Amino acid sequence: MARSHVKQLVREAFELDEVVVDSAGDLPFACGTAWFYLSVSRRGRVLRAWSRAVVGIRVNKPVLREINEVNAGLTFARVWANDSEVWVEGCLPLETLQVRDVGAVCMEVGNTADKLGSMLAAVYGGRVAFPDAAEHGHQHECGE
Repeated sequence: MARSHVKQLVREAFELDEVVVDSAGDLPFACGTAWFYLSVSRRGRVLRAWSRAVVGIRVNKPVLREINEVNAGLTFARVWANDSEVWVEGCLPLETLQVRDVGAVCMEVGNTADKLGSMLAAVYGGRVAFPDAAEHGHQHECGE
C-alpha cells in the first residue's frame, strides 16, 4: 500500500508514465553525476530519499567542514559521512505526504548529491556514480 502510494506521488511529481522499481524495492533516479533512491521504511511509515554522493573518499576535517557548510543550507535533507562514503538523505512521514513534498525532497537530495559529490571527488578524491556527466553536461533526469 505505502509503496504504491509513493509510486503514484512520484508519477505526479515528475510527470512520469512509469516508475522503475529496482530489485531491492527502491525507486532509482539519475541526477547529474549521482543516483538517488526512494525507499519506504519503518514499516511503511516513512519515505526515505537517499544517495551515496561520493564513495572511496578519505573523510577528514576538511571534508567534514564542507559537509557542515552544505548542511547549513539544506531544508529537507542532511549530509553525513562514514569512513569512505558521503551520503545525502531526507526522510518524510508517509501519512501526510503530498506531491510537492516528494518533488522537494527528491530535488534537494539529488541536486545536493550531484553538486557536493562532484566537488568532493574533484578536490578530495573518490568516485561519483556518473563521473562523465559533469564534463559532458548530462543532466540525466534531474531538474532545478
